[in-house]
Amino acid sequence: MEYGSEFDLRANRSFRGGDGTPENWQLFRSGRDALKALARLAGRSRVLLPALCCESMILPFAQNGYEVSFYRLQEDYSADAADVSEKLREGDVLFYMRYFGIRPFPDTFLDGLRASGKQLFFLEDRTHDILIPRGGEGFQPDATAASLRKWAALPEGGMLATALGTVKAPTDPRYGDLRLGAMEMKSRYLESGEEALHRAYREALHEAESLLDASGEPVAMHPKYRAILRELDFANILETRRRNLNRLRERLKPLFDSGALRLMTDTPERSGLYLPVLVRNRDAVQRELIARRLFCPAAIWPEPREAAGVCPVSHAVTENMLSLLCDQRYTETDMDYLAENLTEIIMKLT
Repeated sequence: MEYGSEFDLRANRSFRGGDGTPENWQLFRSGRDALKALARLAGRSRVLLPALCCESMILPFAQNGYEVSFYRLQEDYSADAADVSEKLREGDVLFYMRYFGIRPFPDTFLDGLRASGKQLFFLEDRTHDILIPRGGEGFQPDATAASLRKWAALPEGGMLATALGTVKAPTDPRYGDLRLGAMEMKSRYLESGEEALHRAYREALHEAESLLDASGEPVAMHPKYRAILRELDFANILETRRRNLNRLRERLKPLFDSGALRLMTDTPERSGLYLPVLVRNRDAVQRELIARRLFCPAAIWPEPREAAGVCPVSHAVTENMLSLLCDQRYTETDMDYLAENLTEIIMKLT
């Protein structure tokens, strides 16, 4: 058994029954492609990003001629509004996101920026909470982007919503085909345990990722992968993730109470992507988990070299974050297994 890592195609079996493509979204090969499309549509020259981000959020802008700058976060992972105000320039794109559902700015702050006369462009990344219904929201960004590939077994899956217009982007099946092949190989690997299949699916994923960064031109989602997206029951996926997350949080309560683990947010169910924690000796803990075939990502946004030194909070997350699995591939029994192993590892290392 292997926990985590890339989805295999079996992950979709119990989560079919969707009712169509999400409305008002333009669909792309990846979240990076959605950002490339936005960079071209917005037609600006500079983007201000949170320092807690990753290279895949920077490159789409850099490839399209943008200057990239970064702002600090506060201890609760909201944005440092004073730093943002100081760094924003006329005509900038302000890029922000809710880290596991934590709001970066009050609406009043964003409303004030919009009224400032600086002709700013507001872009929200909703990858972390794209499955969470929103209601009664005040401030509306000029564009919203998200990646769906972290949520389900989707060979392709980037989304963009904006009133700027539709991007005419070509399709290119090579990326999705490579990822689909990798998913199929992983399914066979999980059934047979054959290590050659494990190596082959990892190599296919690496080859696919290299295609994403080949140019700044966006690529649309291929129709055959839209069909997979249309059939998924995301409400059921979210319900399952929340159930697993709550079970895992319950089983890890002794570690939270002792301070051996620290939740990044008191309301992780506002996202459901992972159970995000901070842990001492993170790298050693992760290595022990991997040895037990429990593949929990570290910092989902390893501090990009361009943002080094900008934000102490970003650096601390990069050094200490562990993203605990809670996705729909697993049961509450699996969450018990993960909690037991993590507890044993932490007790061993402390």
